[in-house]
Amino acid sequence: MKHLILTILSALVLFSGCVSFSTTADWDPSADFRGFKSFNFSQSFDEIKLIDLDKRRIKSAVTAEMEKRGYQLSDTPDLLINGYVTSKEKVVVTNTHYGGMSPYMWGPWYTSTDVNSYIEGTLLLSIIDIKQKKLIWEGKAEGITNSTGGDKRTREINEIINSMYRKYPI
Repeated sequence: MKHLILTILSALVLFSGCVSFSTTADWDPSADFRGFKSFNFSQSFDEIKLIDLDKRRIKSAVTAEMEKRGYQLSDTPDLLINGYVTSKEKVVVTNTHYGGMSPYMWGPWYTSTDVNSYIEGTLLLSIIDIKQKKLIWEGKAEGITNSTGGDKRTREINEIINSMYRKYPI
């Protein structure tokens, strides 16, 4: 019974982080975001160290968010979008102690140690005003994503990008 409870608690801790992420954004308050009409992705965006499927998912999600704000994808854009991805392996060690004295008996203490590792990633999106040649907005998403693919992975990436763009000035 004790082992079952520990297993359930360990699983809750592990799975609660599977789609855990946080987003932040920063922008130039002097930039006229409504004055821009078009955007495109920089050539370096294709060099992001991700599998091609995830790059396409990110591009698709960013395109949808930019189009919601009235921008058009163009070969002669006003805005250029750069991307950068990093990742780190993290390790969590959990020690659980149980046993000891009760009103009816004295028992030994037991210790259980669980070691879990996971990958925490960071995605940076930068938007550059091409005419001014300066950064006007940067969004950042940090956290843990699920390793599954398909529709679930696409929804997860869409959720991350959507959360990042909630902090967009318009």
